[in-house]
Amino acid sequence: MNAPKSPKLLTWLDVRRTIGHKTKYGTKLPEGVVKIRCYSDALEIYLISDQNRENAEDALKEWFKDWYEKESSVIYFTLGDATLSVEFFSGEEVYKTDVDVRPFWEEIAYLDSKSEAETVIVKPVKLPEAYIEKPTLIAFYSFKGGVGRTLNLAAHLFALLDRAKEIDRSITVLVIDADLEAPGLTYWNAFEKQQPAVSFIDFLEVYHYSPIEREQALSLFAREVKKSAKYEGKATVYFLPACLEDKELLDTPILPEHLVRSPDGAWECGNAIHSLGKAVGADYVLIDLRAGLSEISSPIIFDPRIQRFLVTTINGQSVRGTSLVLEQIARVAPSEASVDDERYYDPSLIVSMLTPELRSLPAVEDILVRLESAYLQSEKDNIDSTRLHKKETYFAQELLYVNSWDEARLKLSSTSLMTVAREWAEEQLVSTISEDSRLKATEEKDILAEVRQLRDVCQRYEYAEEGQGEDLLVTEPLRNLATNFREELPRVVSIGAKGAGKTFNYIQLSRFKYWESFLNRIHKKDAELEPEIYIFPLLQSAKLGDNARRVINEARSEVRATLSHSVPEFIHSEYVDRIKRVLAEENWSEPQWAEFWIKEIARTVGIDSSTETAKSLSSINRELKHKGLRIVFLFDGLEDIFQNIASSNQEKIALKALIEDLPNKLSEIRESNLGVIIFLRRDFLRYTITQNLRQFENLYRSYDLSWDQDSFVRLVFWICSESEVIGAEKSSIDNFSREDITEQLQNLWGKRLGSDNAKEAYTAFWIFAALTDFNGRLQARDIVRFLYHAADITVNRAKEVQFEKWSTSRLLPPEAIRRALKPCSEQKVEEAKEEYPSFKTWVEEILPKYPASERKIPFAVEQFEMEQPTVRMLEEMGVIYEDKEKDNEARFYMPEIFREGLGFSGKGARPRIVVLKRKVLGKGIL
Repeated sequence: MNAPKSPKLLTWLDVRRTIGHKTKYGTKLPEGVVKIRCYSDALEIYLISDQNRENAEDALKEWFKDWYEKESSVIYFTLGDATLSVEFFSGEEVYKTDVDVRPFWEEIAYLDSKSEAETVIVKPVKLPEAYIEKPTLIAFYSFKGGVGRTLNLAAHLFALLDRAKEIDRSITVLVIDADLEAPGLTYWNAFEKQQPAVSFIDFLEVYHYSPIEREQALSLFAREVKKSAKYEGKATVYFLPACLEDKELLDTPILPEHLVRSPDGAWECGNAIHSLGKAVGADYVLIDLRAGLSEISSPIIFDPRIQRFLVTTINGQSVRGTSLVLEQIARVAPSEASVDDERYYDPSLIVSMLTPELRSLPAVEDILVRLESAYLQSEKDNIDSTRLHKKETYFAQELLYVNSWDEARLKLSSTSLMTVAREWAEEQLVSTISEDSRLKATEEKDILAEVRQLRDVCQRYEYAEEGQGEDLLVTEPLRNLATNFREELPRVVSIGAKGAGKTFNYIQLSRFKYWESFLNRIHKKDAELEPEIYIFPLLQSAKLGDNARRVINEARSEVRATLSHSVPEFIHSEYVDRIKRVLAEENWSEPQWAEFWIKEIARTVGIDSSTETAKSLSSINRELKHKGLRIVFLFDGLEDIFQNIASSNQEKIALKALIEDLPNKLSEIRESNLGVIIFLRRDFLRYTITQNLRQFENLYRSYDLSWDQDSFVRLVFWICSESEVIGAEKSSIDNFSREDITEQLQNLWGKRLGSDNAKEAYTAFWIFAALTDFNGRLQARDIVRFLYHAADITVNRAKEVQFEKWSTSRLLPPEAIRRALKPCSEQKVEEAKEEYPSFKTWVEEILPKYPASERKIPFAVEQFEMEQPTVRMLEEMGVIYEDKEKDNEARFYMPEIFREGLGFSGKGARPRIVVLKRKVLGKGIL
């Protein structure tokens, strides 16, 4: 038996704690006592009448023993002779409502965890009203960091998406990083091209201090959240990061606890998140909470309307802390009946990082029993009837380092975390449709004729300037453009290398004629918008074919018709001539060039360029508003105008004024009726933006015309649908995942570069890696060109490539795939020579000095007269890569897309090239 202890009364806070424990946070007050308030200078006790004072004094004596002195009405502290005055006030009215215990650790801790017979009046905790409509809220919490909380959230998200795809269900998920002290998901998301526009910190502040009606504020905020949309099959995922910039974490005046302390009520934090989920149309909201006993997390942890997953390891600290948390949740647990009818939820426990050896130990079983016991609801409960749902997951070494969403998906796929998550997802999404075989009868065709169709379509699409094709492949940059500028007009620079798809997107946008038509094509699920905003292609490529020129002129004519033909017919060459004349005759500053571009825009809408109105974007904007016009101006073909950008200072200034000053000036106009989309070749950027280049690129990263694995397979599938081969349907492009499309493309080029069981590379990954440079860049033109050559070789050399043998399983034989790389590489080198003058000099003047027998990989730069500027240029282009793990001088490698075109032999070097490509592209590619 332990020796009795004296009370610890160091400060007035200890007095408050003692009273909180004895009264169960005010829910069990002595008879006649209405309320008790404790302050640093006095304890105030409010009574119904003076007759109740004796009851109150008896309670104080019981609680504080000799440390309460009735005669002088004080409580002695255990530090010296200091006292706290006790004051009584009578004549108070009895509270008619329940005590409002809020979901804070310090308040819940004083409540009973089970039913007890008491002589005082019991005032139960009032639980929140259950949600009666979507979304379902799911939160992940851990007492201790580093136990796998965030990974478990990711696994449940991926499981939901997989399950939705499996049963062909359309769902929307909102993921919130609510960890405002160490946000993990936010840092994962930093690697995504499309970055969120708002954060969880923003949401808390808008919800708490909205300057407009809350419902309207939620609607507007939801619009911003939707700009983070990612799509997988029929599923849509929105992400709300903890912050947009790290420094925001240092200034968080509004936290979840402030919503709870507001007049709206104790459970307002859950209400707020539910309202946001409803506003974005979410079916599920997944929340990653702050670890530990933080009031940032407690409003969610105690809310029984939310599915709560508590993640722990069997580490002693984690077990003790998780047990403590479960005990607190048990104090406000809903009745078992209300859980059974699915109005409320009991918490779930995930015990992570187990090993088979650990799991077999008796001590571990004892730990699991202890955790289960922490949530017992009443004396009748026992371990066999506990309401705590428990799952176990096992340690996976590959999960020790995860740095992005893609990495998480790849590494989680084969783990027990996904097994547990899939079981949960199947309970959430129950299939109501019997699965059909979905097999379609196919007619016998001339297979070689299909290859010809593919070749002919690729030949038409290789050069976008011809304006072929009336359909649009919805790539991530286009989707981001439509998502971010649904409510306002765009002002962006879309950057891409030669052949990345700039002119193709320019022509296709022109084909829509109206911005809303483009938005409707991207967001088919949303309500269709009426066409009101015009698309005006202002500058164009000099190499456009007749069909492309027709498309562009039709778009311009729409604007001119609206202006009642009051403006002269737009003649593109006149605009180009004016630019070139000024470049040749003037020596303008950047502000002068900015004014020039503004005047050219004014001229297109019938404003006299000599007037003051034509000098100011805000004046043009007012004129457009007066006419009821909203226009998005497109700029392309800048490389045709600024042909001497590398050496001409005037060209650099003129282009900088266009790509930097013009969008900046537009951003200063509230509710602008003007928008601009400028398509710019990547190499022009480095000549123009000489300071803060990386910052400029990041500003427009969402619209960068780069091609990754996902867009690569979708482009190939789209080409197949245009060619009407392998049964590819355009409707599947948006609905299928990357894995689904890759599997479908096996009908085009097989699973491997050989039979399915051969020890050959996977075809899709081999082609992707072969066409990608050492900077991880891949161009759309290279993809289309590769398919053209593979198809052409198949048609013209069917016997050589054994077409008949392979035609039962694929359209393009392995040998045709391999042979297609050389002509692609040769054309790639020719285009690079146009793009990089110094590269052309090296290729045409230096390389011919060395016979083919000396051009071998790896090599030393000294072998080919490479000065440091040349080395830097080739590295920047992705043409060479230095293997710094090698000590010898011959440590430079070349990617396949350039190697054959430059006449280098890669014999014996391919294994190392594969390793280096993995470094660049990520594991799992090759």
